[in-house]
This record gives sequence, C-alpha cells and structure tokens, in this order.
Amino acid sequence: MPVETYGWDDDLTDLTRYSAQPHDGLPFWVPRIQTQQVRCGEHFEAIRAPVTEAERAHQILGSHSGPVLANFYTKIWYFLLEPGLVTPQAWTVRGTRLMRAGALIAIPPASITYGRDVRWVVLPEQGHTDPHALQQALEGHAPAPVTPRRSRRSRTDTRPTPTSPC
Repeated sequence: MPVETYGWDDDLTDLTRYSAQPHDGLPFWVPRIQTQQVRCGEHFEAIRAPVTEAERAHQILGSHSGPVLANFYTKIWYFLLEPGLVTPQAWTVRGTRLMRAGALIAIPPASITYGRDVRWVVLPEQGHTDPHALQQALEGHAPAPVTPRRSRRSRTDTRPTPTSPC
C-alpha cells in the first residue's frame, strides 16, 4: 500500500491538496498544511494595523471581531473584512491601511493560533468584522451596539389595544 508523503518534491501547484476542504467549516483559501500567500480583494479585504492599536481594537470588538491575523516579527495585525465593503478613500484611520487589491497576505493553516510567525487570532469561521465597528475600535471608541431592525409587524404589535368599558 503506497504511503503519501509531503516532501520537498511535492507539486505545490495543486493547492486543492493543501487547502481547507468544505467539511472543515473554513473558506477554501485557508491552507491545511503550510502558510501560503493569498491576494487581497478577491476573498477578503485586509486592514493592516500596528500591534498596539490592533490588540486594543480586538479587545473592544470582543466577540464581534471577524478573522484576524497577527505577526510577532513585524508587529502587524490584519483584520480580514468581507470584500468590496471598504474603499481606500473611505478608510481614514491614522496609522492603519487598507491593503490594495492584489497585495499578498500570508495565510497560515487554521491550526496555527500561537507562536512567533504569522498566526490566527480569530479564525475565518467566526464571520466578518463590520468595517464601521472596526474603524471605531481602532480609533479607541466602543462601536455602537448593533440593534436589530424592527419589522413592520412588530411595530403594529406594540400598539395599545383598545379596552372595552366595564
């Protein structure tokens, strides 16, 4: 029975072998085995922020934070946002930057959540960060809580009902 090995002579052009599978619950662009470069703008937008501001923003956002990458050596964090929601003209937070479309970001396997190289702070399975909330958090402000919009039906249900005279 042949044993499959992952040595230096592997064909690295076959990314399906190295990428997340649908049953993993992760996007396909998250690698399974080794860190790979993925272009911004297609699957995500990336906001680059210095570690101090990024850690503070991450604490402010709490469970409302989407995918986040951190790199110990560069002291840079990347907040990954849903593509197409932010334009360079609209992103005005000092000291941070919206990475241009086509810029390469190192994406580690989902299992890399600690260590000195690039690692996940929040995995992509957690959803997306709201760009406005991230902007507020990076500026040091707690974002306004998201209140669900009331449906038309719920408004009519809250009207007082007429009472009949006794």
